[in-house]
Amino acid sequence: MDKIIVAFENDNNRRRVCELLESGGMIVGGSFRSGADVIRAVGRISGCIVVCGYKFPDMTAVDLAHNVGNRATVLVIASQQLLNMIEDERIFKLATPFSRSDLLSSVKILMQMEGKILKGPPRRTGKEAAEIARAKELLMMRNGMTENEAHRFIQRRSMDTGRKAVETARLIIQSYEAIE
Repeated sequence: MDKIIVAFENDNNRRRVCELLESGGMIVGGSFRSGADVIRAVGRISGCIVVCGYKFPDMTAVDLAHNVGNRATVLVIASQQLLNMIEDERIFKLATPFSRSDLLSSVKILMQMEGKILKGPPRRTGKEAAEIARAKELLMMRNGMTENEAHRFIQRRSMDTGRKAVETARLIIQSYEAIE
């Protein structure tokens, strides 16, 4: 996967992070010093992971994350003091000092998340969507729930029982039909 971009203002930090990633079998698709260069690169390879420091000559990591939006996942490596100043939930953080395994596991997790984000949630068939809608409708009519409450109820029951939402919806429909 060549969708990893490394960006640090300091040449030694940039080179070291690239070496650590490559020693773990990961392919670095680009190494940059400025935020503007990263933004251009992300425009070419959307869906990438940016491993970067907190500050660049032209912007901060927070500015960078804002500029790349949903086109990239940003992992900021910095001191805990600097990381504490980042309040953006879209930014992932790794405090220094860090080990090789900390870096590799963080990037692997982000790669897995990025894959899921790109694939999106599993698609339901028309029949499954209709069953969930019918279960919500029954919960709203019989229990006075709003649509959001009914939706959350199905989600919560599914998580509690380990079932898929459509299976929970079918059980709700069956239980109401048994009463009628």
